[in-house]
Formats: sequence, structure tokens, C-alpha cells
Amino acid sequence: MRLFWKLFISMLCFVTVAFMIFGNIIISIPFESSLERETNRSIEEMHIMVYALAASLDGLPDGYQASDTAVVEITKSISQSLENNNCIFVYNEDKDIIYNSSSYKNGLLNIWQTDNHGICSIIEYNESHYIGCFFEVKSKIGNFYVEIDKEINFIFEDRNTLYKNYRIALIALFVFSAILSFLFSISFTNPIRKLAAATMDFANGNYKKRVKVRGNNEITALIKDFNSMAKQLEDNIHKLEEDARRQEEFTEAFSHELKTPLTSIIGYADMLRSMKLSEEDVIISAGYIFKEGKRLERLAYKMMELSFLNNQQIEMMPVSVELLVEKIEKNTKYLLETKAEKIQFKTDIRPGTIYGDIDLLESLFNNLIDNARKACKENGIIILEGKDTNTGYELWVKDNGCGIPKNEIKKITEAFYMIDKSRARKEGGAGIGLALCIKIVHLHNAEFKIISQEGEGTQILTRFSLK
Repeated sequence: MRLFWKLFISMLCFVTVAFMIFGNIIISIPFESSLERETNRSIEEMHIMVYALAASLDGLPDGYQASDTAVVEITKSISQSLENNNCIFVYNEDKDIIYNSSSYKNGLLNIWQTDNHGICSIIEYNESHYIGCFFEVKSKIGNFYVEIDKEINFIFEDRNTLYKNYRIALIALFVFSAILSFLFSISFTNPIRKLAAATMDFANGNYKKRVKVRGNNEITALIKDFNSMAKQLEDNIHKLEEDARRQEEFTEAFSHELKTPLTSIIGYADMLRSMKLSEEDVIISAGYIFKEGKRLERLAYKMMELSFLNNQQIEMMPVSVELLVEKIEKNTKYLLETKAEKIQFKTDIRPGTIYGDIDLLESLFNNLIDNARKACKENGIIILEGKDTNTGYELWVKDNGCGIPKNEIKKITEAFYMIDKSRARKEGGAGIGLALCIKIVHLHNAEFKIISQEGEGTQILTRFSLK
């Protein structure tokens, strides 16, 4: 059975049964109270009748013979003085009836025991209810039995009226409870249905599906946990998709990077092997083979370095920024001298200390400056700035080169990714430099940020945290 129907039926049964129990209790209490009150009143009236009759009989002259007649007359007189409409029965010592004020007969005489002083009982006769009291009257002229039956239909009629109204109220309550239980069950299970629907959507591939959070209860906590789980799964799935995309692009790029130089090497080698060439053509062909072979060598070294960094753990040692920049300037001087265009390299370094591996840090900034060099044209400027801040030491590599398109910034740190492949290969690159930079930055627990405007230049921040 579904939770909705369980809640609906449970609430409806609980309210109905509870109302039936308490309704019967509420009706029974005043009924019993009224019945007890009338019973006590009947007993009191019986005592008055008995005492008056006994006193009257004891006051008769000695030797009085018409005892039955005297009892009847005295009973009538006492009954008239009490001014009630009770049914009165008088029996003589032989238990023969000598007076009755009504044709109504009951069976109290049959259950009378000689050791009883008196009995009182509820009697039903001809769809009417009576309180019957039976007492023995002892006098000097003999023993007599008196029974007074008091009609109490009004008590039972009141109870029947209450039960009739109660049944109407019970039906109205049942209908109202059914509506209320239905609405409550819908309201209570609605978040669960939404959660189930979101789960199905999520299973069908809609990873952005979320459930709105309302209220503050256990179901709300469950929805929050689901949304948190869904977000985590969505992030993981996107990450897997992104990793798969990168892996596919990496494989394609790596295959292309191998295929291009190998095609040239094989072509020129086959030409040298199968054709008679002039000495100049032989030198040109050998030069192409050498050039592409060196390119494959650089690619192999870069791949080895990238693989090495994936499993590398470094010892964080204090490194003087001035010493690091000095090493970078020596390498940069050679790089910029090989560039045909006039490129200026400037430094603005404030004293400071960072923690890491000096060789890896040197490789990091050599790659960044080399990328800046490839991006710059004639009259290009590359600036290396360093300053100490409250959050750590910041090193900026700035250039006024061609810049990076906004939609390409997130991809340029992927291995083999190149914005301008023809220009990159012309400069001897394979698209692995920035991927190595990111690995080195992560090993140093540093922050890496690229700010670039296409056509205006690029600024790259590396922030090293305080130890």
C-alpha cells in the first residue's frame, strides 16, 4: 500500500474511533448520573412510603381485623399526599396483591429473598422503563410488601436523542475527517512525490533536476540531502565528461603531433633512400629530418616531465625570489635573443621568500615567459613583477601580445591544446607548456589566475601562500 493511502486510512480510522469512544463516554456519563439520581430519589420515596405505612399500621387499635382494607386505604392516602404518579403495588403476607394503582406488573416479587431488606432494579415493560423498588413493611397487624415503580422514559429518551445527534455528528465528522485526511496526506506526501519524480528524472539523465525546499522537518532534510547528492553527482558526471573530452582531445592531439613529424621524416628518408639527389637537396632533406626528430625529442621530454609531475611530491624549501628571478633572466635572455622581433623583458621584483622546489619554479616561469614571447610581436614587452601581500607572495607575468579569447582561457591549460596551432608549431611548441605549469602550481599549493584581453595582452598571476 502506498504511503498516501496509509496516512489517509490511518488518520481517518484514528479520528473516527477516537470520536466514537469519547462520544460514548460523554453520553454515558450524564445518562448514568441521571439514572443514579432518579434511583436515589425513588429509594427515598420508597422509604417515606414504608415509614409512613408502618407508622400508620402500628397506630391502628389492637384487634383490628380489616387489615388488608386498612393497608389499602392508608396506601392511597399516603400516595395522594406524596403527589406523584408512581405505580404502587401492595402485597399481603401471603404475597397476594391487595392494591395496585396500574395494570402494569413486574417481576420483583419473584426475585425477592426473605433476608433482603429491600431491592431496587431497572425494569423494561411495553417499551417503557421503570425504576422498581420493593420493600417489606413490618407492623403489629402483620407484614406487607410494597413496590413502587417510577417511570424513567425521559432519561432513555434523552439518551436516544443524544445518540441520534451523535450519529449525525459522527457522519459529519467522518466526511470532514476524510476531506482533512485527504488534504493532509496530499500535503505530506507531495514533497515525497516530487522527490521520487526528481529521482526518476535524474535516473533518465536530467542531472540539473532539483526539488524546492520548503519548511524545516525530516522530509525537508531528506530533500536537502538529495539536492546536495544531486549536485555532487552532477559535478562528478560533468567532471567525468570533461575528463573524457580531454582524454579524447589529448589522444587526437598526441596522435597528430606524432603523425606530422613522422610523416615528414618518413617522406624525406624515403626520398633519400630511393632517389638520387644533389648534395644541396640531401642537406635540405637531412635538415628537415633532424628538425622533426628534435621536435619529437622535445615532445618526448615534455611528456616524460608531465608524467613525472603527476606522481611527484616535493619538499617545500625556502627560495629567495631575487635568486629565482636571476636564474629566470639568464634563460630569458637566450630565448628573447632568438626572436626576430624586438622584445623587451623587464622586472620589478620586491624582496621576498617563497617555499617550493627552485628547479620546478624556474621551469614554471620559463614556460610562462616563453608563452608570452610567442604571443608578442614586434616591440613586445614582457614584465615580471613580484610583491609581498597579506595573502602571500604574488608573481605576475605580463605581456602586450595578441591575448587570449575569453572562451579559450579555460582550455589553454589542457595538454596539447593550442589556440593558434600553426603559430605554435612554427615557434616549436607542442601545447604542453601550460599543462606543466598547472601541475607545478598545484604541487606548490599556489593560486593560478589568467587575465587576458584579446588584442591587448595577457596577465598571469601566481600567488604563493604564506607558510
